[in-house]
Amino acid sequence: LSKFLNLASSGLYMCNYNIVAPTSGLYAKLLGFDPASAGLIIGATPLAVIGSSVLYSYWSSFSYKRALLFASSCCILGNLVYALALPCDSLTMVLVGRMLTGFGSARVINRRYIADYYSIEERTSGMADFVSASAFGMAVGPALAASFTHHPSLKGIWTIETAPGYCMSALWMVYLALNYLYFEEPDRAKPQLSNDTNALQKIEVGGGEQSFEAVDEQSPLVNSRNKSESMKDATRGAVSRCNIPVLISLLILVLLKAVLESLTSSAPIVSRFYFGWGSHSSGIYLAMLASFMLPVNFLVANISRRYDDRELIIVALVVMLGGIVGYLVYGDDSTYSEMKFICFGFVIFVACNALEAPTMGLLSKTIPKSLAKGVLNAGLLATEAGTMGRVIGDFYLSAAAFHGMDKVINLTFEPMGVMVVLSICIALLNYSQL
Repeated sequence: LSKFLNLASSGLYMCNYNIVAPTSGLYAKLLGFDPASAGLIIGATPLAVIGSSVLYSYWSSFSYKRALLFASSCCILGNLVYALALPCDSLTMVLVGRMLTGFGSARVINRRYIADYYSIEERTSGMADFVSASAFGMAVGPALAASFTHHPSLKGIWTIETAPGYCMSALWMVYLALNYLYFEEPDRAKPQLSNDTNALQKIEVGGGEQSFEAVDEQSPLVNSRNKSESMKDATRGAVSRCNIPVLISLLILVLLKAVLESLTSSAPIVSRFYFGWGSHSSGIYLAMLASFMLPVNFLVANISRRYDDRELIIVALVVMLGGIVGYLVYGDDSTYSEMKFICFGFVIFVACNALEAPTMGLLSKTIPKSLAKGVLNAGLLATEAGTMGRVIGDFYLSAAAFHGMDKVINLTFEPMGVMVVLSICIALLNYSQL
């Protein structure tokens, strides 16, 4: 049951993250602000994750249960503040609520729990379950938001804009109670990952694979005396030992998350401007995109057995570039069709998800061994890189939207296309080292 609750935290958070996407622009407009503020509303969440990930990476070294309880409490409070912003007529409350929700992201805890306390035989399937739970949450969030359009509204309190906040707050309360009653703290004296063997296990993180290698290089006689010094040296030396493939992998992770976030965050406001879609239609569209995560990850996992990571990375980047080129607006706005929006949006989404797996695979093979220990671990670096990409995507979208809704697509995705081209060039120039 503890394993299920750990996975449920990830799925519930991804549902919470995506549930506001279809209605965030409407919420901003209802409070008297430009719909372009939708990017700021969505982007406030990953901004908070950057700081909270470090805290939870440290806290999980001592207690998983307390860290999960605290994270859940932040999500409850954040969603309530988000929902109550409408009767208080405050966009600031909306942003604070989303930041509190982001501070409740426990994905670093979820990943570390699986890496440390699943047996070797269970670890791969455990991370596959983690990816599945995240994908399920991503699909359910927008679909749940779309369903609120059919519910009666209570003016000023329960509307399609505030319903996600109230709904997610209630779900987090249920999770908090279950976690408090049934989650069992693992026995830290007997972790599944042994430190007295040179073990290399691969675990899937966010659609890819990530390796952690734990090596105990000290004898028992000097271990207790030098433990603190060795951990400090490992952390300090980690950055100096990061090689070109690691830096390229992290760069690509930032890029793909920025493109993916720009796509999903802009879809509701772009579709409303060009095609007159409501929150129901845009919610269904986002849910359909998210539903492709599982088959895409499954396909890439099979293909990766026959091709190198570097080959898959180049192909995925080229496909992403093609999707971005096709997604742009050429000429008159009236020529931009729904079919073009849907099809090339699908290509970009698939390419981003296909790119994540080989990128994480490359990172796992080149990451310094010392990053498997302590607070500054590989899982934290990957989480921070992805979160930074989301922040860049959301805030860049907001900046582009303030120049006019008719310029959102080109001002957002033209620079993204340039960055993809640069990434392809960097990858090709260092191809032999990847």
